Amino acid sequence: MKRRRNFGGRRRLPKVDGETNHNGGLSAPDEKTAALARAFDSAWERFIATEGAEADTDANRKRLASKIVALSRAGEADEDRLAQSGLIHLSVLAEAARLGSQPPAPIDGIGTSQQATHAQAFSPQTVAAMSAALEQCVETLPLQTPSSALQFLSARILEQASRGEQDPERLSRHALEALRNR
Repeated sequence: MKRRRNFGGRRRLPKVDGETNHNGGLSAPDEKTAALARAFDSAWERFIATEGAEADTDANRKRLASKIVALSRAGEADEDRLAQSGLIHLSVLAEAARLGSQPPAPIDGIGTSQQATHAQAFSPQTVAAMSAALEQCVETLPLQTPSSALQFLSARILEQASRGEQDPERLSRHALEALRNR
């Protein structure tokens, strides 16, 4: 499978702060900008492989770029961590959107959810809490965690958030406990 890179592709990365040269154009990317682009490409490629071509939207690209840039500005310099955190952030948002657009399904095979039959939408604060909880989970797990474990953790976090839990610590603790007992 040929890797599609953002450089020279049909879409460009959202603009990030850069230096301008004498002619008013952007200068060649420095190593930090190149590292951010590599982190973006890594996360984006895995996100599209998981979510499919319909997730290839400008809005998702902007969300990922914003998350990676924010993490970098907060001091994170490791490309793998930037990519993983960005991927987790987008995956949680995608899962929350799916959950919000579907009626509740049976949870853990035990009857139906106690939620109303209408679609559930999460507030930005709840989405941020879910994202933080998943990031906390990832920080406690080995670096090479299988994607099936991440999907399981995401599902447990979403399950608890749909029941009203908004504390990242409790969301994370519940998901890790469920993973251990799986």
